[in-house]
Amino acid sequence: MSANRDDFIISIRYALLKKGAKQKFSLFFLILLSILTISLDKFSPPFTSPIRAVLNDFVYHVSVAGSQPAKFRKYLSVTAKKHFNVIKENEFLKKEMVFLKSQKFNNAYLASENQRLNNALNLFNTRSFEQDFSVVAKVTLDQESPFLKSLLINKGTKNNIEKGMSVFSEEYLMGTIIETNFLTSRVLLLTDLNSKIPVIIEGKNVNAILEGTGDKNNLRLAYLPEQFEIVAEKIIFTSGKGGFLLPGVPVAKTYTDKKNNVLIKLLGDPDQALIVNITNGQIGQ
Repeated sequence: MSANRDDFIISIRYALLKKGAKQKFSLFFLILLSILTISLDKFSPPFTSPIRAVLNDFVYHVSVAGSQPAKFRKYLSVTAKKHFNVIKENEFLKKEMVFLKSQKFNNAYLASENQRLNNALNLFNTRSFEQDFSVVAKVTLDQESPFLKSLLINKGTKNNIEKGMSVFSEEYLMGTIIETNFLTSRVLLLTDLNSKIPVIIEGKNVNAILEGTGDKNNLRLAYLPEQFEIVAEKIIFTSGKGGFLLPGVPVAKTYTDKKNNVLIKLLGDPDQALIVNITNGQIGQ
């Protein structure tokens, strides 16, 4: 009986002395309630046992219910932390994905540039004419105006580059070295207004001078015979006169525009030149 009484008193005190409850009951009321409880427990009237059981259950259930807000706050705290950790991890993964994409693009660019370099280095095996390629260079700057066209390359006198050397992009002639520095050189393109090279026309025993006009799709032939008519779909080659270039280098072609005018355009595209080959361009060397 004493154990039951202690349990009942502990339950009552646990319920009444929780934060907030102790502010509603005075110490005097607690003393009276304790005396009454002890008296009832001592005399043990028959009706006290079920009342005690009901009160104990009520107190225990109240205690359990009172502990739920603390558990719920803990659950919310843990869930919020997990949520913020997921957001932080997601942001990190996004940054990593962007970085990996940029690396992928860089690798693709390097692979493409490596392929261009390999093609340039192996070009002499596929050319239709013999000529020694001395240096492979990269275009670093494209300086142009409506009529003046030139390129800056990353090789100079340090690499034995000299004025007058010829510059090719893939298998097509692009221009001539006109200025050399220790580490860089300037290339005068065939489209430049000052560019003039001796050429011959496919199927014709006619010598002429191919002049630049500033437009790669509208070059000009000078010193043609009188009454000579240019026809479309003819290749223009270097003639080799003056020892400037080996003969037979394809340079340009004739074509018909939308107005049925016969014009001359370069076979190569200087605007797309990224890797170039530099040769002495002299006959017999």
